[in-house]
Amino acid sequence: MLPEGNPRFCIECGHRLSDVVQPEAVPQPAAGGQVTVRLPNARVEQSVIGGTIKLPSSGAIPPGMWVLDEPPGPQTVVAIYAPLRAVVGGWSGLSGHGWRRGDRSALRDSRMAYTFTAERVWFPAPGCGGGIRLHITIAAIAESAEGRSRLGFRYRERDDPPMQVIHAEWRNQDGEPVQHPIPEIQIMAPPRIPRVSDLREVIRRMRADEARRWLTGSATQGTYRLLGGDVQQRTPAGRGLVLVEVEETARQGWLQRLFALTPNHYRARIEQPLTVAFDQWRHQVNQMKQEAASLGLDMETDVVVEWWLDRYNYDGVIFTNARQRYQYDRVVVVFRRSQLVQVRR
Repeated sequence: MLPEGNPRFCIECGHRLSDVVQPEAVPQPAAGGQVTVRLPNARVEQSVIGGTIKLPSSGAIPPGMWVLDEPPGPQTVVAIYAPLRAVVGGWSGLSGHGWRRGDRSALRDSRMAYTFTAERVWFPAPGCGGGIRLHITIAAIAESAEGRSRLGFRYRERDDPPMQVIHAEWRNQDGEPVQHPIPEIQIMAPPRIPRVSDLREVIRRMRADEARRWLTGSATQGTYRLLGGDVQQRTPAGRGLVLVEVEETARQGWLQRLFALTPNHYRARIEQPLTVAFDQWRHQVNQMKQEAASLGLDMETDVVVEWWLDRYNYDGVIFTNARQRYQYDRVVVVFRRSQLVQVRR
């Protein structure tokens, strides 16, 4: 049974907006090396069908985290991730990328409304929950201007998402329907990890002695050049800035040095880097995808990589034997401009 009256709930605490309560504190990221599951979404009150919009501190259970023998009942709130892509200032859903375009209907002024649906599965931890899974259908509606069609939808971070649960049923391992009460269902956006373009940061300038003191505790103590400048790049480790050591660029031929993209020298502060040989990266990414799938995170590779690195508190990646991709043996990727300082010369 879905709640009557299309109730609205607070994004912070999950209580009805008519209730006057203090919102629960948002859990902070785990300390170094520990695993944490985050369920970020738009921080506004939401129009909800099929459940409440609550953060994990309010009791929502994401896929793979239910550890009881019995499956969730009607008093439980389960969380599912909608197949959304992060775009500047918001989220988008695209046909062919987790969404299927369905019916369309005419609106006033010759506009059209397109319906997009996505199938999600909530599942308990292995060996728990009676071995049944909750199959859920989400629908989203997007309007188009006269004479135009839609391949998807988008919404801003602080807007009410145009999504709702339209069907849910329990099924066993053979895909057969199972009669069991439906829990409340919470639609969540996938994890959105802040990287270079999401943050209003600049690369500071320091004297050489200041930069040396600033590097105390950093695993990277070298002097670097930026490849591609300080503009965010798409790297194997997700969005970031790419650096190579000055000593290595000095060994390149005179023609390569002549056309270097930037002559500036930088120091990089990375306290917990992931160091991996470049030819082993594909294997590492496959492990990341398996871990994401175990938590119901069906996301594109770049997003999975960013999520996994953030989950284990890595603040940079050091690729070794990377000459095949970058023409340099050792390449460093940082995720924020604040991790760099430019050395005054």
